[in-house]
This record gives sequence, C-alpha cells and structure tokens, in this order.
Amino acid sequence: MALTNAQYEDLMRQYNQKQLRAHQQATNKKQLIYAQIPALAQIDAQIASMSVKKAKEFISGNAAALAGLEEQITGLSRQKLQLLSAAGYSPDSFAPHYECPDCQDTGYINNKKCHCFLQAELEYVYAQSNVKHLLARENFDTFSLRYYSADVIDPASNLSSLKLAQSALAKCKAFVANFGHQTDNLLLYGNTGTGKTFLTNCIAKELLDQGYSVIYFSAFQLFDALAKHAFDKGASENEYQNIFNCDLLIIDDLGTEVPNAFTTSKFFQCMNERILRGKSTIISTNLTLKNIAEIYSERISSRITSNFTLIKLFGRDIRIQKKLEGN
Repeated sequence: MALTNAQYEDLMRQYNQKQLRAHQQATNKKQLIYAQIPALAQIDAQIASMSVKKAKEFISGNAAALAGLEEQITGLSRQKLQLLSAAGYSPDSFAPHYECPDCQDTGYINNKKCHCFLQAELEYVYAQSNVKHLLARENFDTFSLRYYSADVIDPASNLSSLKLAQSALAKCKAFVANFGHQTDNLLLYGNTGTGKTFLTNCIAKELLDQGYSVIYFSAFQLFDALAKHAFDKGASENEYQNIFNCDLLIIDDLGTEVPNAFTTSKFFQCMNERILRGKSTIISTNLTLKNIAEIYSERISSRITSNFTLIKLFGRDIRIQKKLEGN
C-alpha cells in the first residue's frame, strides 16, 4: 500500500494509541479487582519482590539463587487463578484486550503487516471510512424483502420481484460464506432502485468485518483512477496495483461513466487481471447484458458471462417506495 511518510506515521500513532488504551484499560481493571480482592495484590507484590531478590542474589554470584523460583511463582499464580475464579473472573482478567488479538494492536506479525494494518491502509487512502459509515445502515440485518412484490413479474425470467430478490439475497450470503475458500465474481443488474448497491454494501460490510481488504469505486471513480495512472507521471504505481490486489473490488453503477475506447480497454484489463490473480470483483449496473456488449464489447460481455455469477433484480423503485412511506 502506498502511504506517504506522514500517513504511515499517523497510522502508527493510531496503533500506539490503541495499545496504550488497551493497557490502560487492563490497568484500571486490575486496580478494580485488587480493591475487591486485596489478596491478589499481595500475591503479585510477593511474586515481584521474590523475583527481584532472587535476581540480585544471582547477579551477586549465588548460582543457586534461581533454583525453585519458577516452582514458587507457579504455586502463587495458581492461587491467583483460584481467587479470580472464586470471584467470578476469567483467568485472563488482567490481560489487555486488543482490537486485533492477532497482532496485539502493533500492526505487525513477525515483521509483516497484519491483515488489520493492510485494511487500515486501504481505508486511509481510499476514504473507506465513508463507505463504512454507510454500511452501518446498509447491511444484511437491515435488508428487507418487503419492498419486493410477489405480484410484479419480470417478463424476461417470468419470476416475481420477490422471487428474484430472495434468490439474490441467498447468492450474496453464499458469496460471503465461501469467500476465501473459492473465487467468485458477481454481476448485479436490473432496473433502477431495486437494491443492487444495497446488496453490494451488505457484502462489503461482512467482509470488512472479517478483515478482508475491500475497495469500493463508482464506475466513474474507477476509470478516473485508471486514467490518472495512465496519464499522470506522478501517480503511484502501488496505489494502482491495489486495484488488482485487494481481496474484493466493488464497481458500482457501471454505465454511468462516459465510455470510450480508453475506458473499455482499461475495464477489460482490470477484470481480466483480477480473474487471472484469483481476486473477486462485484459489479452493479442498470445495464442489461445486451447493453454491456453493445457499449463495451463482446469480449467484455463474454468475460462477464463466463466468470461472473449473474444476479438480476427487478421491481418498483425502492427509494420512491420509501419516500411515499415518509422514510
């Protein structure tokens, strides 16, 4: 991930603050438990005093000073656990509780960036936090099928709006469940206001919560980023490569940009490269498959039909329905 020194330092400050917060909370909890169970404080003081005394004796030349120290500490620690358990506390009550237990809020595991740090970089550069704010409202828990009617029939599939939505929801949940085990791509298409973007946001939230790297672009934003790399010599190669390397790339509202030979070429390159790298992509669009072939190319249409799970949504505009309800 391409971060400036200032950005990297800012992220590391955030991680340091996380660590300090976890340790401070652990210290506060320890003092609270000490007040409730004074014997615990006495045991800890005894362990500390004993360890210092034995270490001084060892340094002074008493080679046998450390003999039996480990056994004594183990016995005292066992007493601590018994006291904690009797008071209803867990054995790890004194341990810091980190936001990321894998790296203990350091951002690194064995000198390699932790998955949480990689996602933090993506969020920093691509303002993912704005998307995450939206995901608090648009997720599987808030997705509702009541806006899809069993009486509104899609003439192309002869299925009702409700049936198509139920199928779409099941496929999106399966996509999340299988993510990381198998590579899949989704094309959500259908008329305006039928929940395509909402469902992509549902998927994004689930995968972000699991620590996967997710980049969200409108079609216009994606092609603008690709153009900057092609024509701006100052553009970062690493930022460009993140488009191809992130775990999930979401391209929303394909067809709202102004297509041309450049965007068509870059669109194919983007899809093809991610397919070759085994990376998942989700595209949402108001275009039909026929439209995609006509606007972009048969080659792109073929890539989509061959490598994407097609999910159609149909029905009345949900945004209009919500407005009529006063929501």
